[in-house]
Amino acid sequence: MKRFYYVFLLLVVSMFLFTSCALQEIEIKADPTLQVPIATESILMSDLVDTEDIVISLSESFGEDAAVTHKSDNPLTYGVDLKIFDGQEILTELELPDFDSVPANEYPLITSDSSITLASFSSCDLGILEDIELTSLPATLVVRNATGVTVEATLTSGDTSKKITSGDKTDLADLFNVENDLMLESMSITFDEEFSAYASTTIALLVDFPFEFTITDDLELFTNKDDVGDEDIFGRSGEDSDDLSDILDGIESFKLHMDYDNTTGLPLKMEVQGWDVEKSQPTDSDPVTGEITVGEGKTVEFDLTDLIEDIKGTVPFDLVFTAKLPKSEAETYSLNMVGSLVLRLWLDLDTDLTIPITLSAQ
Repeated sequence: MKRFYYVFLLLVVSMFLFTSCALQEIEIKADPTLQVPIATESILMSDLVDTEDIVISLSESFGEDAAVTHKSDNPLTYGVDLKIFDGQEILTELELPDFDSVPANEYPLITSDSSITLASFSSCDLGILEDIELTSLPATLVVRNATGVTVEATLTSGDTSKKITSGDKTDLADLFNVENDLMLESMSITFDEEFSAYASTTIALLVDFPFEFTITDDLELFTNKDDVGDEDIFGRSGEDSDDLSDILDGIESFKLHMDYDNTTGLPLKMEVQGWDVEKSQPTDSDPVTGEITVGEGKTVEFDLTDLIEDIKGTVPFDLVFTAKLPKSEAETYSLNMVGSLVLRLWLDLDTDLTIPITLSAQ
């Protein structure tokens, strides 16, 4: 399309001078701005975060006695209901036949010599969210189908421990973030004078996983690296690459404009990198970075002028886009699964060309 523009310009000038020129060389100076749309991309949060993998991972981490449910899309939240003891298992630990035989008192159910693993956080694979640190992990110990019964427990993960009492919400984020197994180190049960309990009584741990988090390193959310085709972004082939190189010599600036709507709730960092299609690797120039803030109808500009030499020397050439979540030790991120990132990309080339041609008049 760009070459058609210059051919048309030359034809017009040639026709104007055709009858009045002797054999001579003239120079045509062109100073156009070319704006070329190249792509539109819509990236859904559901494309970035595989929620099915999260459910599978949480189910495997907490084991077969746990039920995992989806509770919210904004922020993305999952709930885990982990049964620890049922009524018969409580009686077995107390070595009593039924609850009518239990005197009001406090009894140990778990001691440090018989601690059990509640969840394997060390093997919890959350995909691209693997290295996040949750800001909160609300948990509640509950006693179902019973009255006048209180349970106290100590949970540990690595060197970190937390005491928890039935009915009280406790934050277990510190235990999750150390990425060790969650252990039930001790547990005791207390029966009041007028308690009631049954075979259907259960002790369970309820844990909410709201994906509100911080990260200590940039987190890659999206790249089109695997989707780059075999063709040159400018449509060049081996025969005409020199023609475009002549045009590129006259380009003063080469900019990529990215119009976008970002409803993910996440401020992002976008990197644009030159790409050698044949070698399937980045070109020599450093990536150019721009910030994508939250909002709609916004634009960010990438100055790719330094890529011109890479473009001239690389056929076929393409661009690779990588969206990253910047590290945020102070800022908390949350996942909005109904959000998306819509990108509209176009190139802006400012040229200052002097084209010598020879004309012959009859």
